[in-house]
Amino acid sequence: NYNNTVTGSQTASAESGSVAFNLNATGDLPGMLNLTLKHEGGNVNGGTWKLTVLPPNADATSSEAGTITGSFSGGTITIDANGVVTGASSVQLSVQSGTGQYQAVNSGSGTLGLSADAENSTKLSGPLALSF
Repeated sequence: NYNNTVTGSQTASAESGSVAFNLNATGDLPGMLNLTLKHEGGNVNGGTWKLTVLPPNADATSSEAGTITGSFSGGTITIDANGVVTGASSVQLSVQSGTGQYQAVNSGSGTLGLSADAENSTKLSGPLALSF
């Protein structure tokens, strides 16, 4: 089991039935999490994600340790009147493949939760748990 905290922001509108995020991950698998969630009426019904894992104590010259990719199979998101996601709960991740240090990874699961920062609703953070 790998536990991370992710922080970042929405990068594309939720009104088209999908929403994109760029999130920084800290914890057991530090790096960058890029995701696109597909949804209908606040229910997550698909999408893809990619976690680019960096080595511990990475700096600007560090190479990635590898990537882990997958899809979404459920959960809910909350969207405000302006089309901005203010939260996500019980979002279910399927782990499908990996590269580099994670090239042997071909299955697994995970959960993601996000909540908006009280002072800046465009900043989101929450737990990411993966098992593979």
